[in-house]
Amino acid sequence: MALAGINDREVEHTEEHGDTWEEVDPDELSYERLSVDTIASLPSVSYKTGSGQNGSNESCVICRLDYEAGENLTILSCKHSYHSECINNWLTINKVCPVCSAEVSTSGNS
Repeated sequence: MALAGINDREVEHTEEHGDTWEEVDPDELSYERLSVDTIASLPSVSYKTGSGQNGSNESCVICRLDYEAGENLTILSCKHSYHSECINNWLTINKVCPVCSAEVSTSGNS
């Protein structure tokens, strides 16, 4: 008897927030992908141990491996950096930064 009404509260909670998804219009979502040329034109740097280049982490958030000295990193317009191979693969399916969701561009948005 102590649990009576628990399911009622869950239903009420779901009903309160149920129309959030109804407000999303799939026709307004962008499914564009970046071209191979656009991905290739992104700036890159050679990683230097302990440099904290561009305020980035010491590891790639895509593959979760630590950067090693001399590895080629690609830097997005939002200043987040990744292993070039990791971010190139990511950008073939997503056109946003994996960390901050900023749209990736090559127009030099700083």
